[in-house]
Amino acid sequence: MELKFEFVIYDDELDTFILDENIYTFTLDDEQAKTFEVLKDGELYLYNWFKDSKYFIDWIKAEVYPDAIGKKIAIATINDIAYLKFYFFKVTSADVFYDYFKELFGIIEESDWQDREEVGEEIIENLLVKRQELIIELKEEQEQEDE
Repeated sequence: MELKFEFVIYDDELDTFILDENIYTFTLDDEQAKTFEVLKDGELYLYNWFKDSKYFIDWIKAEVYPDAIGKKIAIATINDIAYLKFYFFKVTSADVFYDYFKELFGIIEESDWQDREEVGEEIIENLLVKRQELIIELKEEQEQEDE
C-alpha cells in the first residue's frame, strides 16, 4: 500500500510552521497496511503510530530530508487525512475546525453568546502544547518503537 505524505517544517526562532509543498510516497508492507486500516479513523492515533515508528523516521531521514539532522518537522497530510489545522489554526478559522478543537480540548462555551475570540484564544493556548507533541525532531539516532 502506498501513502502520500506532505510535511511542514518547524521554525524554532519564529515558532511557526512552513508548508513543504512536495508530496512524498511511502510504501507500507502488508502488516503495516492492516495497522493503517485500523488506525486511519483515529487521526491522532495514526499520527502517533507513524511518529513513533523507526522505519518511518528512518525513511524521512533517508528519502525525504537527508542530511537534515536537527531539523524539526511535522506531518501535514497522510493521503486525505489533514493535520494542517493543528499548525495554522486562527481564531477566524472555519467553524468545523473551531468545533473540532473545542471537542478535542474539552472546551465548553458557557453560552451561545460567548465571544468566539475568547474561546479561540483558549484553543490557541491548548494548541501551543499539542503542536510541540506533534513535532518530529530528526536526530542522529531515533529511539522509536519498531511496529
